Amino acid sequence: MLGTVAVGASLPLYADNAGAFIGGVFAAKVVDNMSRRTAAEEQQAAAAQAQPVKQAAPVQTAPAKQTAEQRLAELDKLAAGGYITPEEYKKKKQAILDSL
Repeated sequence: MLGTVAVGASLPLYADNAGAFIGGVFAAKVVDNMSRRTAAEEQQAAAAQAQPVKQAAPVQTAPAKQTAEQRLAELDKLAAGGYITPEEYKKKKQAILDSL
């Protein structure tokens, strides 16, 4: 009977130490992962500052075929907004009219 009590008394002591050990291992792993992650984020930030990010050119789809009236209306808007010069306007207008 005395041997049973001694074993029973020592089990909780081992369980507490095992829990502390496992908790310590877990905490060490978490801290290690956090420091690695922080280091990786710092490297990425440094690389991003060193090299500007190149953005892909937007994909351009072919516009639907416009009528001559629609093209002339668009040309008038561009000229009215000051996006094209009067010379460009004349050339484009003549090209549209010649395509008829």
